[in-house]
Amino acid sequence: MTAGTPGQTGHKDAKPGGAGAYGESLADVYDSLYPATGPAIDSMVAFLQELCPAPASLLELGVGTGRLAIPLAGHGYRVHGVDASPAMLAKLHENDPTGGVTTSVGDFSALAVEGRYDLVLTALNTFFMLPTQEQQINCLRGIHDALADGGVAVFETYNPQTYHRLTEATTRVGHLAPDALLLDTIQVNQSLQSVLVVHTIMGPGGLRKVPEVSRYAWPAEFDVMARLAGLRVTGRWADWDRGQVTDQAEKHVYVVERQSA
Repeated sequence: MTAGTPGQTGHKDAKPGGAGAYGESLADVYDSLYPATGPAIDSMVAFLQELCPAPASLLELGVGTGRLAIPLAGHGYRVHGVDASPAMLAKLHENDPTGGVTTSVGDFSALAVEGRYDLVLTALNTFFMLPTQEQQINCLRGIHDALADGGVAVFETYNPQTYHRLTEATTRVGHLAPDALLLDTIQVNQSLQSVLVVHTIMGPGGLRKVPEVSRYAWPAEFDVMARLAGLRVTGRWADWDRGQVTDQAEKHVYVVERQSA
């Protein structure tokens, strides 16, 4: 699965409870859903290296099983990851036997971290998993406080157009493994800017359903929320290769800094 594709609103975890339950339910198959190698990972690493090269300190919110954090640590970044799901973090440490990534269980809708970071990364639509505008603004305020002087935050989100244009319930089928299928049922509430995806995994172990809710923000709204949190958007692209944003783009990549005093 590729982040930003309709029906594939993948994320790490936003907070204990609903979103945390997502991670607890999918930790065992998450690496099959989102491989930790490939051109997308290479492009992401190159993007961040150009923005703020290693050995910068980096905080990843919704770190999951380490899909991005482990490669970044391998490139010399000092990486700490926060996630709501202990099962996800347990899998991360299995994937990271050298201990290159430190982690903590936490709710990034009310972010409170020790120390300051040169980079804060919120990837794979994680920011949109916060279900209200208030929580999204609170998250941005926490990121503001977590940034070191001169630090930058990077967000990878799906393009709201991807889902907003869906006027009827939609179902998509994908292959999870040779003996397993992933069935995604998608419903969009345009007035609430809300997307409900029910992931149904069908395989040798039976059938498993995992709901996922996201709340998308339009680019202009994201800009305003950032300003309310003392931040400003300094760049927006359609991918990690800095492609031009269009209505057809699958994702948005934002770069955000603290506002000047």
